[in-house]
Amino acid sequence: MSRGIVLLLLAGGAFGCSSAAPAAPAHQMAPTAKVEGPVERQSPPVAAPVPTNASGETAARINNEIITWKDVQDVLKEIKPGDLSVELKKSKLRDMAEEKMFLQAAKKYNLNVSEQELDESQRRDVKTYGSEEEFERVIRIRFGTKTAYREDKRRQILIYKLYRHLLQQSWTNPGKDTPGLMLDFVAPEEIREYYLKHPEQFQAIERISFMRIGLQFTGPKQEVEKMQLAESVLRKLDEGAEFAMMAFFYSDIRRAKDFRDMGVSRKDCTEFYTPETIKYLFDVMKEGEVSPIIKDGRSFNIFRMEQKINQKAETFEEAQGKIRSMKENQYREENRKKLRDHLRKDAYLWPPDLFDHE
Repeated sequence: MSRGIVLLLLAGGAFGCSSAAPAAPAHQMAPTAKVEGPVERQSPPVAAPVPTNASGETAARINNEIITWKDVQDVLKEIKPGDLSVELKKSKLRDMAEEKMFLQAAKKYNLNVSEQELDESQRRDVKTYGSEEEFERVIRIRFGTKTAYREDKRRQILIYKLYRHLLQQSWTNPGKDTPGLMLDFVAPEEIREYYLKHPEQFQAIERISFMRIGLQFTGPKQEVEKMQLAESVLRKLDEGAEFAMMAFFYSDIRRAKDFRDMGVSRKDCTEFYTPETIKYLFDVMKEGEVSPIIKDGRSFNIFRMEQKINQKAETFEEAQGKIRSMKENQYREENRKKLRDHLRKDAYLWPPDLFDHE
């Protein structure tokens, strides 16, 4: 169904790692002058205009390297123009600037990736996709060429090595100024603790969301009239009429008109529907299916099933892999922010608030 139409009708009824384009070759970083003694940190000067290059207006500068808005647009070229919002462009710019800052740091520490390491990583990816043919197909879709894929992989491995290098520094030289990175290892007891503290996430869930065209009747004469109307509505649906529109304009049952059957359980439905109707909705209908006319008490109904969720309860053994992955991703995200904040302290960034609105 059209979600835009549903939102409009609801309002009326209520009256209520992503792949980046290959980075531009890094230039030599300018040396940072050292100042003896403690000084008050000041924002980088921005009085002088930031240079642009032939490929477009400058969007950001990270030390001696720039990113243009054309660079950003090239990365987002697969996004439909109507979905290409200003906020999406700024978000992608922050991602690109952060990666460039990380790669500059990796170069500063003389980290590099050999062709052998790239070959080994590529072999692992081929194994993940199941076959060389499927790997090649995915590479064409995501990167265009294998060269672009390998350059993206090189950047990923370099950044991983930067994390490991700084993590090792914090162990071997605890007094040194380091980002305070943490291992992304999750201890078994931490996994079990999460499972016990969040039981609702692992319980069985059975819920459905459906729309309904509901027509009430009181006596025999009105029953015939409403049946005829229901048959007429069903014909309109067969001819391609929008279900949500039909439900809003033809239903004379407030629950149906206001689309209140979203995310309901069997227990939720017992107050409004007969056991036979509930069994039909939960056990017979499939997502996207429109029912025939169903008599339920003193009403005729046509249902459209939008979504069915039937999640079984998960034991600790079944859930621990998901918990571990979630916690690892959480630690990696914290490490990413720590590393970025550590590096930006000594970096020249323009605009100065580039990472302040994440």
